Amino acid sequence: MTQRIVSLGFLAAAVVVLAQAFAIQQGEGYQAVGPRAFPLLVGGGLAVVSVIGVVQAFRPGTRAPATAGVPEDGGGEAAEKPHWPSVLLLIGSLAAYALLLVPAGYWQATTAFFVAVARVLGSRRLVRDLLVGLALALATYFLFDRLLGITLPPGLVRLAI
Repeated sequence: MTQRIVSLGFLAAAVVVLAQAFAIQQGEGYQAVGPRAFPLLVGGGLAVVSVIGVVQAFRPGTRAPATAGVPEDGGGEAAEKPHWPSVLLLIGSLAAYALLLVPAGYWQATTAFFVAVARVLGSRRLVRDLLVGLALALATYFLFDRLLGITLPPGLVRLAI
């Protein structure tokens, strides 16, 4: 039952996001990427995933993986309980990321955030996490800052490129 409620909630959220995206006013003249492009992309992706979730939730004879092996009457243990120290560490990492984003810079803070989240989630390969985090942060930085012209905080170490 929970999967049905959640999937319908996400579908409702997709409808709201798409309705709000279409309400964004486009500027006069030609723009390669207007202000409603990304909200439409996010809303469309959310709608597709939500429809898949709704179809899976309402398909007869299927049950959510979290409830496999749990009797229909709802008795028994839940499949997994949240590991609260990890949840709190992830929230703390996100708060630190938000606080460090402007003073440290986008690509530096994002790299550190990626490494911190990987560690909380169980990775013990620091060099790999640093390299992957740096590659993703720099790719995102160049996409938004250089190609799309959306200024991101340069931070302490400015890129020469």
